[in-house]
Amino acid sequence: MISAAKLRLIRRIAGTAALAAVIAVLVVIYLRSEGKGTGGLAPLPRASASSRTGGEQGSTSNGTGGSGGSGSSGSGPCLPPRVCGAQAGGGESSPSSGSSTKVTYTGPVVENPYGPVQVAVTEEGGKIVDVKSLQMPTEHALSQEISEQVAPMLRSEALQAQSAEINIVSGATFTSESYASSLQAALHKGG
Repeated sequence: MISAAKLRLIRRIAGTAALAAVIAVLVVIYLRSEGKGTGGLAPLPRASASSRTGGEQGSTSNGTGGSGGSGSSGSGPCLPPRVCGAQAGGGESSPSSGSSTKVTYTGPVVENPYGPVQVAVTEEGGKIVDVKSLQMPTEHALSQEISEQVAPMLRSEALQAQSAEINIVSGATFTSESYASSLQAALHKGG
């Protein structure tokens, strides 16, 4: 039998440990958000495909998907993010008519287990003025729901950052990383 004094000591130690754990979690959240109070959007370090745990839910998709056509080679699972062979080139549009010098660059299709991701970026005077999702995972209902929610968030992140160094959206890790990869390749075309 444990004496009352020892029981109180155990409770006190357990309470202190729980408080320390909560503080540690809050510090990690703060550091990941770099003190910007981003809530659900926290920058995560880029990791190799072998160390990822995956952030999206749902069935694996390695076939065709999206409204832009096929983005998959069709052979085996696609580890994220992977730039798919024939789609890697992407296209460019010429400057639009008028006095504006807007130029749009299309990034490659980047496959992940949930489907293809492809973006186009429009620059004007060296500044990103628009980012459009050409393809997002839509083969499964949950993938489509996630894509509809995160596409505007990722667009906003890219416009705010003025680069492909965007925050990963919690719950859509693979899609976020694929979006950033396609965006980076599109920006690279612009110089």
